[in-house]
Amino acid sequence: MSLSALPSASSSAVLASSRALRALVQLAEALGKPEALAAEVAKAQEAAAEAEAALEGLEAALAAALSHSAQLPAARGLEAQGIYRALRDMAAAHARELEREVGRNLRRRRLLGVLRNVAVGLLLLCAPLLSLDVVREALGVTQESHVVPCLATVTAVCQVALWSAERSEGHLVEAAEQQRRQAVRYGRMAQNAANAAAEATEAAGAIGAANAVRETLEEVSNQLRLLANAVARDVEAAHGFTGSARALGNAVTALGAVLKDEEGTQRLARALQGLSGEE
Repeated sequence: MSLSALPSASSSAVLASSRALRALVQLAEALGKPEALAAEVAKAQEAAAEAEAALEGLEAALAAALSHSAQLPAARGLEAQGIYRALRDMAAAHARELEREVGRNLRRRRLLGVLRNVAVGLLLLCAPLLSLDVVREALGVTQESHVVPCLATVTAVCQVALWSAERSEGHLVEAAEQQRRQAVRYGRMAQNAANAAAEATEAAGAIGAANAVRETLEEVSNQLRLLANAVARDVEAAHGFTGSARALGNAVTALGAVLKDEEGTQRLARALQGLSGEE
């Protein structure tokens, strides 16, 4: 069980607290009406039992929520989220730079390919032509001319550079892919840290609100039970409502500190004043 049962239990507890407070006020006001007292005592006992049952359900849901909260991974805070996001952005920037380098490498390969093809073409053209005496005489070069070796050297250099560029491209593509995976990993870690922090905050807020509801319900149900028992004893003894007045005074004092229902507490205070006046 997680936090899922807590909202329902809290809602039930709020309703039970409202019913218990209403029964408490009605019982207090009925102290001046002996003919309605027995019925109000029965209603108060019933409302107290419902409130106690709701309190048990809320405490069980709170225990489950606290257990779930204790099992949550420790929230790493805003600093960790910021670090992970910075690492994600850095890895993404590195990946983009490597992708640009792949593009530059591709352009170099194309240029080297063109140079190699031109050199090969000139080599294929010049080698047979320069072997002819008439061509050499026309061009003014000797048989020992370095044109063909130079073209062969250019062809070899371009080919070696092409092989090196191809290997470099493989390394660059692999490095870019690794940086993209790192960016995704750091982004996931940042999101997990944010989710853990949000879940911990939500759990703390829900548990705090439920605790406030539990305290109110516990106090209202306790005071209702005490007043109902005191009234029942006074009715049985038939010697006035001294015990009821004492219990009602305690209820007014106790509930004044926890209740936000000003109308309810004012009605309790008026009923206490009326009871004290009668006595």
